[in-house]
Amino acid sequence: MYQFSVGKLIIILLVLLFSVLYILPTPGAFFDPLYGHLPLWMQKRLPQFETTDANTIQVDLKDVKYPTGVDFGDATEILQQILRSQLDKIGFDLQDGETGDYLFQVNETEDLLKVQFLADKSQLELGQILRSLHLRGSMPEVMRRLVPAERLQLGLDLKGGVYLVLEVDIEESKKDLLQEKRISIPNQLRSAKPRILCRTVEEQDETLLVHIGIPSRIRNVPIERQKYLNKAEEILESLDFFTSPVSVENHESDKEKIVIYKLEITKAERYSDQAIDRVLTVLRNRIDAFGVAEPSIRREEGKSRIIIELPGAKDSSKSLDIVKTMGQLEFKIVKNNPTTNSPWVVPKGSKPDPTELPEETEVRQHHEDESWFVVEKLASVSGDRIRNAYPSPGQTGLEIVVSLELDGAGARSFAEVTTQHTGELLAIILDNKVQSAPRINEPIPSGNAQISGKFSIDEATYLANILKSGAYPVQVQIAEERTASPTLGQKSIENGINAGVIGMGLVLLFMLVYYRASGLIAIAALAFNMLIVLGGLAGFGATLTLPGIAGLVLTIGMAVDANVLIFERIREELRRNKGSGKTVWLAIENGYSRAFWTILDANLTTFAVALILYNFGTGPIRGFAVTLSIGILASFFTAIVVTKELYGWFVGNRQIEKLSI
Repeated sequence: MYQFSVGKLIIILLVLLFSVLYILPTPGAFFDPLYGHLPLWMQKRLPQFETTDANTIQVDLKDVKYPTGVDFGDATEILQQILRSQLDKIGFDLQDGETGDYLFQVNETEDLLKVQFLADKSQLELGQILRSLHLRGSMPEVMRRLVPAERLQLGLDLKGGVYLVLEVDIEESKKDLLQEKRISIPNQLRSAKPRILCRTVEEQDETLLVHIGIPSRIRNVPIERQKYLNKAEEILESLDFFTSPVSVENHESDKEKIVIYKLEITKAERYSDQAIDRVLTVLRNRIDAFGVAEPSIRREEGKSRIIIELPGAKDSSKSLDIVKTMGQLEFKIVKNNPTTNSPWVVPKGSKPDPTELPEETEVRQHHEDESWFVVEKLASVSGDRIRNAYPSPGQTGLEIVVSLELDGAGARSFAEVTTQHTGELLAIILDNKVQSAPRINEPIPSGNAQISGKFSIDEATYLANILKSGAYPVQVQIAEERTASPTLGQKSIENGINAGVIGMGLVLLFMLVYYRASGLIAIAALAFNMLIVLGGLAGFGATLTLPGIAGLVLTIGMAVDANVLIFERIREELRRNKGSGKTVWLAIENGYSRAFWTILDANLTTFAVALILYNFGTGPIRGFAVTLSIGILASFFTAIVVTKELYGWFVGNRQIEKLSI
């Protein structure tokens, strides 16, 4: 006897409802006020934006509780990207040089982010501008989590674009960390109070040996000596990613005693994770600055790889340049040659011997004439102090230069350097190549600088965007590159649709001819199955690719295979029960019971293979695995639950002697 199950009906209706909600496209006019453009955590934790009389929109971030791994700087970067994107849509341009409608102001002292409007458009009512940005959504949080903003997107092989895999070199990142600390440790020790004498810092595999000199005046004063060494150890213990220092050996000399501290990298994985997160931030800033529509940038789980998908990008060369450029800008003083007492510049083909250079110096080559400059190893100012960069006319008015504005700390350092080294050359080095080396004629307190280099306006704009976006903190390399044209994508879509339609048509025809009325139940389950798969892809934020379509077609066959097993078992039960007086519904129940374990076993083994493909594959392989996995779960649900309930609704309590199967 069939018993109607309210629970199963609710489950089926909920799955149907959410599948439809995930698939249906959301118009922008409906989407914007419903979801809002800020991340959900910002919508919950950030106070309301305010307008002021000074043509300014601002938000106070002083009391905001940030998620793990996010600070004030990260939050302001995210907000600036979103605000810029939305303001662009309504016709406002960010100030670039002397033109533009608005600019951002970040007040780190008061934790404020401001949008200052400059042009005549700012005479518009600021409240109306703020409302038109749709920063917050009206949908309740519970519904927002159940119905995410993502909709089913086409992959690059269907839509066209560029697919890149960026790999962070972990070993090189360790070397960078050691190099950075080797240079910075002596400065930290020497600036301490009391001043700590750091003789040298040596690299030894993944270890730093820090040589601390003990002045003769306190060498034989135990209390002062211990305080001195404790201070040194305290500074070394504050270094991130290293073990606590261990004193490994002492050396006596006529003038002093030297204590050698050993530092080992023990948290390199955490350093690499943080470095990869910073690379992600730089990438998002860069790609946003270059205006690539709907970019997808994500870290590959469990690996030091970043997946970059740029839909609509027609040429991979520009995308590769954006991704590959390290963007490391440094200002370094050019040393004077002790022989000639003039700037130490060597013509092309005569690279100085590094072993003959003074300590704490290095050589860098000019990017055009390939001459060599001997510069200080430690940068006077680095590119992370750049507040703004933009192309502008040079002094002659006939050339294009990249103008730089430094932040407060950078401007102070720049003023100090230009004051102490007036008359010397200051090398401006980008990615280890000297771009220019102007002479410092006078102190520059404004914190403004220029990079010259015979740029076109496009080249200057490109370089300015790279510098504004920031430099990679570690070495990166391109592990994989693929480009698909929109023409190929359209052809792929047509072929995939044709394959799906033909495959489904043949399957449906077979089911109707061979299983008759029961075939209609299989067809209904198959349609429900496709709806669940597409809704699942949209709900998980997955992208439909050509291999995904292949997985979809394969899912059709698997779903029908489960129905065939069930139908054949029901046929066997009907033949066995013929003339025994047992009901048709009993044959249906027994058929499902006998087929259940066979279907479960087949689906589990295939699902396990799909998980392995997803774990070890990349790109298209993962797309296939995701579609296949969702399809397996959907086919099992529709075959075991949906079709049986359909049978129950139409057959369960009716007194029929034959079943059309």
